[in-house]
Amino acid sequence: MNLTTANAVPDLMDLTIFQEDREMPVFDEIRVTDPVHWNPPSDLGPGFWALTRYEDVKAAAYDAERLSSAEGTQIVDRKVEGKLASLHNMDDPEHAELRKITVPHLRAVKIKQWQDAIDEAVNLLLDEAESQDGEFDMVPLISARLPMLVLSRVMGVPAVDGPKLVDWTNRLTSSDPAEQVDAEELAEVREEVMNYFAELTEQRRREPREDLVSVLAHAEIHGRPLTWEELAAYYIVLVAAGNETARQAVSGGTILFDRHPEAWQQLLDEPAGLRVAIEEVLRWVTPVAAMRRTALEPLTIGDKRIAAGDKVVLWFSAANRDPDVFENPHEFDITRSPNEHLTFGWGIHFCLGAHLARAEVRSFFAEVLRRGLAFEVAGPPERVNHNIFRGWSHLPVRLRRVG
Repeated sequence: MNLTTANAVPDLMDLTIFQEDREMPVFDEIRVTDPVHWNPPSDLGPGFWALTRYEDVKAAAYDAERLSSAEGTQIVDRKVEGKLASLHNMDDPEHAELRKITVPHLRAVKIKQWQDAIDEAVNLLLDEAESQDGEFDMVPLISARLPMLVLSRVMGVPAVDGPKLVDWTNRLTSSDPAEQVDAEELAEVREEVMNYFAELTEQRRREPREDLVSVLAHAEIHGRPLTWEELAAYYIVLVAAGNETARQAVSGGTILFDRHPEAWQQLLDEPAGLRVAIEEVLRWVTPVAAMRRTALEPLTIGDKRIAAGDKVVLWFSAANRDPDVFENPHEFDITRSPNEHLTFGWGIHFCLGAHLARAEVRSFFAEVLRRGLAFEVAGPPERVNHNIFRGWSHLPVRLRRVG
């Protein structure tokens, strides 16, 4: 693999840049010297255009007519739902028809109805954390489980089957771009997800409840029920994408508050500031660091001419550190306002679960504050070997009482 481009800018498919937490200085350099940057082909696939400025990323996310998601949204040619067509890898009008089915059930006002379930999951996990003797790994105990415990309630998955969601999401999304994907293994987990939700769908058709599976099981498009292929793709994407933001924001926020104890003390003294602080955590972490689009026609971005068929990668993580938009962008400022970050994307593919993710992260840190606790990072956090997801695979911590 080429590790450097012709102008000596590191190759953005060199995953060590991300695993070693070195990507922000790289993006700072690219944003100044070559903000619409051509990253050349490597043994992982074709080259692509890397957008690093806030305004370019936002405009590209909005320009769904010329920049398509249908060819895939990962940099490498890989789709978590396989050959099924899902709203994640789909353009309007088909995308809009599928999306509008669940949007009303994931609005902020609707999420308030799930607050008790969110708080219940948070309390369960923190009770377990407080029972640990000494150091423990936060990722498998808390970060990975919180969004799946909540999603299981929202979707209508029985609590006893909640661990299955954690297992499925890990197997669907954990493959790093540098590894050869085991097609049989991915097909196997997709089959497990589809078989499970096929049975649950039939149950909800007979006995509907207040959950997303019931909504999807009875949904119609143009007067017809959803096909099984449409349902299956929906379920797979919900399982695969329903955890990443909250999972990584909980881990990343824990690291940030450990590095900035004065910020945690400020929230202990003034808990009302948490809502603004969580937006800064989301900006800083940017769990979904990038999404790819494919140009449907020739277009110009900045001073570069993009050809039809070119891959264009929207680096939300770079946009969220653009000094033209965020003053002192590399500072962690829990009072930052306004904070118009692009962590949840923009345009027609704005994150469907944004309100749910925000509620989960706020509830978690609010309860840690209420209990008068703080997480101490007890060893080097390990970043995931990925350039699309900005997160952690291991985070050794211990709890201490501060309130």
